[in-house]
Amino acid sequence: MPVLLFTGFSAGAQQVLPATKAVLDQVEELQLRNKPEEALKVLDTSIKTTSSPADLAYLYAYKSSFYTFSDSLLQAKQLVDLSMENARKSENNLSLAVAYRAGAYLNSIMNMPDAVVKNALAGLKYAEHSDEDPATKYHLNYLLYGAYSRWDEGDKMEKYIRKARDYAIKAKSINLQVNVNNGISSMYLAHYKRDREKSLLDSSYHYLNQSFALLEKHPGKVSGNTFVITCINLANYYLDHASGDLEAREEKAFDYLKLTEEKLKNKEASSEKWINVFGIKSGFAKQKGDLALAEQYLLQGLALLVNDDTNHYRLEYAVNKDLTDIALKEGNPGLAVNYQQNAENALKKSFNEQQLFNAQKLEVQYETRKKDQELKLLKEREDFSRKQNYLYGGIALASLFGLVFMFVSYHFRLRYSIEREKKLAREKEDARQQAQIQLKLEKEEQARLKAEQELLDLRRQQLEKEALANSLIIERKNDTLRQIQDKIQSGEAGHIQKLIKEEMLMQADFEDIRMQIQELHPDFFNRLSEKAIQKLTPLDLKYCTYLYLKMDTRQIAQVLHVEPQSVRMFKYRLKQKFGLGKDVGLEEFLRTY
Repeated sequence: MPVLLFTGFSAGAQQVLPATKAVLDQVEELQLRNKPEEALKVLDTSIKTTSSPADLAYLYAYKSSFYTFSDSLLQAKQLVDLSMENARKSENNLSLAVAYRAGAYLNSIMNMPDAVVKNALAGLKYAEHSDEDPATKYHLNYLLYGAYSRWDEGDKMEKYIRKARDYAIKAKSINLQVNVNNGISSMYLAHYKRDREKSLLDSSYHYLNQSFALLEKHPGKVSGNTFVITCINLANYYLDHASGDLEAREEKAFDYLKLTEEKLKNKEASSEKWINVFGIKSGFAKQKGDLALAEQYLLQGLALLVNDDTNHYRLEYAVNKDLTDIALKEGNPGLAVNYQQNAENALKKSFNEQQLFNAQKLEVQYETRKKDQELKLLKEREDFSRKQNYLYGGIALASLFGLVFMFVSYHFRLRYSIEREKKLAREKEDARQQAQIQLKLEKEEQARLKAEQELLDLRRQQLEKEALANSLIIERKNDTLRQIQDKIQSGEAGHIQKLIKEEMLMQADFEDIRMQIQELHPDFFNRLSEKAIQKLTPLDLKYCTYLYLKMDTRQIAQVLHVEPQSVRMFKYRLKQKFGLGKDVGLEEFLRTY
């Protein structure tokens, strides 16, 4: 079953004051460095200077988790209640979610999965419509995962651990991502121990490697405890599950244990993790058959446990039981008896400690029931007050009906005059609407007349274009007829056939030219005249038209019955009239208009 780790609270940016957010960030940083005492001092100072219920809900919830983690259940319960009271005062959904999360964490430590599920689901209900605090959603889903792990409900475990992983990524917290990867790894390992499928073991190892990759990439973003647990899990994998040469597995595991020892020596993680380090080393020594070395490793770990400020009786019992087994295998029954006695003493102390824990648990449960009873009584009082208010409301309503009845006759007399005023108002409104409709019709008529005028203008422009095209063609034909007449009078009849042939060849081109001329803007010649620095003659405008239509020198010469050299000279004179330089082409200049 995966262990639920305390990883701190994270506030939504818009749900607490900036000063409180800074305090929570500072506390989280202290927690990453395994300094819970300093973190509690910072929280106490902030609680004394804060009056906002929403902020206090976060601060008390955060503080409660420190006491929950250290098994101070009664103090933790009081802080959870304070968090919930302030959350309800604030009417802030995220503050309520955090308060329920603190309660779920306390119930998880007390091994009450039913209450964990109840609190966690209530917290998710309040947090579901907000994206401001994904870390709180992470913890609520992780607590649900832990609760269903106790019942070994695989589908629910998978559902909530995957959701927890999504929210850890959204929170951009490396520490949460490493922690949830370790949780997924533990889930697959539990499934492997049950089903013995190799793919499950591979999945467990895969997520451990993902955790370690994050540790290496972001060494300062992960708490010491999370770092140590990841390395211990990897070392334990090489001890119990990895295949291959024992020496190679031991070397790989000891590399991870070396990293763990560095954190423990710097007091960046909980000291009880030392026994995991020496327990794994002892396990490798047993696999090699070196029982003396295995015993030495366990004794080193036991010495660190006994000298620690915190009691670890359960671990002392487990280590002494292992030492007893080793002594028996070495054929030393006297030493085995000593270890067994030490184990029994540790077991008695552990039992007494468990009794104290159970007593606290019972008192917390009693306080919880008492609080629930008070809430129930308060709710009943609220219901009674509500019913009483309904009764008073009914009396007031009856009185109101009496007053209404008294004034009915008066209102009846006034009804006729009111209806008459309404009728006049309706007639006035109808007249106003009729005037608006008339105005609208007049505007539509004006718009129609304007559209017709625009169509007439377009038709006039089109007729002007057609007239221009026809005038050029007529002028061309008249010019051809004059040349034929001149040839007849001069007796050059042989050239007449040539002129007629050229005219027939040019006729097809002129049909295209006619269509293009009709595309010209009516103001084309006016603009050319304005641009010219010398006055333009009708012949100049004719040349401009042919050039604009992309007719080459040969075509223009044929149309005008002149030599190509004359066309080139005329183009040169046109450039002078427009004041164009040598680098500017006449054709390009004309096409801009």
